[in-house]
Amino acid sequence: MKYRNIPKLLVIVIISLIIFTCCKNSPDLDKWSDSPKWGDKEAVIRSWSKDTKDVDIERVMIEAGDIIMGATLYRPQNISGDLPGIVIVHGSGNTVRRITRYYTSRAFEMGFAVLAFDKRGVGESSGEYKLFDVKSSEATFNELSNDVAHSVRWLAQQPGIDVNRIGLFGGSQAGWIMPLAASKETLVKFIIAGEGPVVTAGEEQRHGVVGGDGSRKWSAKNVQKADDALDNYTGNPGFDPMPILEKLNVPTLWIFGKHDDVIPVNASIARLENLIHNGKTNNYIHIFPFGNHNFMNTETGEWYDVKSVSENWLKNIGILN
Repeated sequence: MKYRNIPKLLVIVIISLIIFTCCKNSPDLDKWSDSPKWGDKEAVIRSWSKDTKDVDIERVMIEAGDIIMGATLYRPQNISGDLPGIVIVHGSGNTVRRITRYYTSRAFEMGFAVLAFDKRGVGESSGEYKLFDVKSSEATFNELSNDVAHSVRWLAQQPGIDVNRIGLFGGSQAGWIMPLAASKETLVKFIIAGEGPVVTAGEEQRHGVVGGDGSRKWSAKNVQKADDALDNYTGNPGFDPMPILEKLNVPTLWIFGKHDDVIPVNASIARLENLIHNGKTNNYIHIFPFGNHNFMNTETGEWYDVKSVSENWLKNIGILN
């Protein structure tokens, strides 16, 4: 009987090896999890940076208006002079600071002092976490952008931080929050938005309902159907980023993947191109031709190099040497 089980055991072994290999080769962003393995951010951050292996870690509580936020400041060691700083901004989820690990690690690798905090109402942060809702999006985004602005002010007050080189870095919903925060706080000198929408909250929700919000296999036909739905959208717009972007002069890098079916990529790019055409040349667009919402090339399964794209742009605008 035991010999008849050998083929089944071989199949189990092979499948296990495949799973192990896939997990082993996936980037940090594929490891976002609340599991104990990834729960201790301080214990794993030392392996994030290829160039600077040493890091000073400071857990802090930041007063942000009516709430107090739990946060962690990561500083690369052995770097002379004042450090540039980045505040990591969340997507739409009920996000603790370790879940923004992908952006934290990329910023740290570029030599930034990185401030990551728990979203309001989550983890060590007080206040109320609110689910995304079009009707309340203006009020909710106003609260979240205030939290970001408070974080920037706190970071600017820390010794060894270059106040002329502080910026924001985040993805998805952060594409709405970061420009709004920058409009409130002049200490923000740059923004890097990964897969951030440049449409109204109502349009983004409609696009997601029609297109599946990333739950289906990507197809040009499906994206086109979702894009067409925006042309006929007459519902509640909710938060509209355009009035902010039309006035904002902060250098902003927008990174999109053309195979991202979570947000309206084509509409977002078109509106940014129109802004640039009308003189808002502080906006820069970088497109990954086959990138999905997580920066993966859907044709090859490999991960696009967000760090290199961001680093080169930051050097071009004088933030990094």
